[in-house]
Amino acid sequence: MHTSLPVPVTPEGPLRGLVRSCLEDLDELVAVFLAELRSMEPYASDAVPWPELREHAEGSMELLLRLVGGLAVPDRLADLCERIGRSRAQAGVPLEVLLHAVRFDFRVLWEAFTRRASEDELPSLVHGASRVWDAVDHHTTRIHLAYLAEAAVVAREQEHERAQLVARLLSTGARDPQVVAQVATALDVGADADFAVAAAPLPDTRPLRDAADDLATRGIAVHLQDVDRRPVLIAQLPAGTAAVPHRWLQDVPCGLAPVARTLAGVPRAVRIAAELAGTSAAESGPRALTDVWSSVAAARLGELGDALAAEVFGPMRGIGAGERSRLLETAAAYLRTGSAGAVAGELYCHRNTVLNRMRRIADLTGCDLTRPDQAALFTIARACGRT
Repeated sequence: MHTSLPVPVTPEGPLRGLVRSCLEDLDELVAVFLAELRSMEPYASDAVPWPELREHAEGSMELLLRLVGGLAVPDRLADLCERIGRSRAQAGVPLEVLLHAVRFDFRVLWEAFTRRASEDELPSLVHGASRVWDAVDHHTTRIHLAYLAEAAVVAREQEHERAQLVARLLSTGARDPQVVAQVATALDVGADADFAVAAAPLPDTRPLRDAADDLATRGIAVHLQDVDRRPVLIAQLPAGTAAVPHRWLQDVPCGLAPVARTLAGVPRAVRIAAELAGTSAAESGPRALTDVWSSVAAARLGELGDALAAEVFGPMRGIGAGERSRLLETAAAYLRTGSAGAVAGELYCHRNTVLNRMRRIADLTGCDLTRPDQAALFTIARACGRT
């Protein structure tokens, strides 16, 4: 990315003479600028090497003076703004700190001009203030654009590095403490913290990605990892939080694993979340293992599940579709409420009607829904039939 330099135009009045005077005393201007810079973090902590800071400061002052004075810009300064922007992005200097430092150039230049201008020259100098500001603004804009472009590259590289480390954590099952420590550092999380882990159902992955972006904007340490083409969200829970906050994944279709109590527990949670997302229809919100356990069990039974569904529900094939629909509706309501009276109110029928239907279900399937073991058998067989 490169923004061309403005066409040199010779300024009127005393400005050009002041520019030449400042060029002769360039070291003085650079010293003033660097003294200010050294009081600002992260420059004070040597985030950018001192020789590089001095080189960029000298180049910036000379470039600005040449732009203000309408002087030719040598090739060595032609891409200076781009070099500064890229360097600060790579060093992790916050953008607002960078822009504050760059705009300080105007103050240094203006104070140098006013010190050197005679009393008669001051009105003309004030008239030329816009020229000084235009040069600084052009300089700032080029640095800003270069910083943003490089910051995007750095972010992509860091995200790729994080993804590789997390993939290694998952593939090794977190058995290597060194890998766990590396991932904790890369994600800026605590190895002993608790983590929410959720996986998106295919192909509806956008809501989970949006949720990850939202958590990031709220300062939550969150990472999105692609696992078998499926995005998986890994987010550190706030200290003292035992469960995933409801607002984090509200209305987001996903499989939600039990909370991973350490970073080493994340691989197991990822496997669970991915299976929950792949074996259940996550409707308008997260589905935990307790919500879809029967679907997960049915999926794992495979051919045995097919045989179980056929054995339990085979006799129902001999009755009419209308009766079969009413019986299954009654069974679902009873398994959900555990009360014949509640079912009667929900289905707008008499309680005796509900009891008659449940006896009919028991005759056809061999499952008395008032008995927990047979209710569980009915639930699993029904899930196998759907699967």
